[in-house]
Amino acid sequence: MQINKIKQELKKQRFGIIGKPSDWLISSIPDLKKAHSLFGITFINIKMDEVASLAKKAKLPYQLKIKDKFNQKELKKADYIYQALNVLVKKHKLTGLTTRCFDLLTSLKSTACLALAEFNNQKIIATCEGDVTAMISMKIASLIGDGYTFQANPSYIDVKNKKIILAHCTIPTKMTISYKLDTHFESGIGVAIKGKLKTTDITMFRLSSNLKDYFVAEGKIIKNGDNPQRCRTQIEVKFKDDISSLLTNPCGNHHIIFYGKHKKEIQQLLAKILV
Repeated sequence: MQINKIKQELKKQRFGIIGKPSDWLISSIPDLKKAHSLFGITFINIKMDEVASLAKKAKLPYQLKIKDKFNQKELKKADYIYQALNVLVKKHKLTGLTTRCFDLLTSLKSTACLALAEFNNQKIIATCEGDVTAMISMKIASLIGDGYTFQANPSYIDVKNKKIILAHCTIPTKMTISYKLDTHFESGIGVAIKGKLKTTDITMFRLSSNLKDYFVAEGKIIKNGDNPQRCRTQIEVKFKDDISSLLTNPCGNHHIIFYGKHKKEIQQLLAKILV
């Protein structure tokens, strides 16, 4: 890993914050001036109602490359959300974005799950629920790994056996070995992705919003899940490291999963940045 090269790449980033972070998130809003000072990232605030307005005006043919035998009406609405976000990406020259996506459940009766997956397939960082800290974490992970990352919530933590079940309704399909479409878990509407991941080594990482602390651990995906009471893409991971801090001193809700063993690389990079 070339630390200086990664630092230079971070300075090129323009991240859109579309709407405020969801109210229930932990440690999702860093000091943006401090984040810019540390990482060199430029942040652009964008009003959430721009997405709904642009989606309602969308007229282009189907743009999403993610396809499946699913409700065509719902796929069309999901595609219009992608088109709307893509207008904002191009307008503001964004290399990444996070959006208060749950607002779309009421304004457009749909979700951004497919749109965010497609942006991440293109290696344009895209995170859910307005989680700015996860967006920064995801970019760091993408630069250290192969470019594809999975933002997920720990939904079950077994500290004694060092196992975690992680789940979310969006994932870049290029990170999966197979996938199918489903509804969004919490709302039962829209379009979400149920992906199957490789059973292999992974790194789990997240910065805290204080931009001083972070969580990083290496583990292995031991199986994919199929629990209807969780978000659609589910993995169970067995860790080598102590994971108790996730309960005692969490850095946030969403954590970033990416393939490979990269704990030392994360530590080495952040030792040069978080001074």
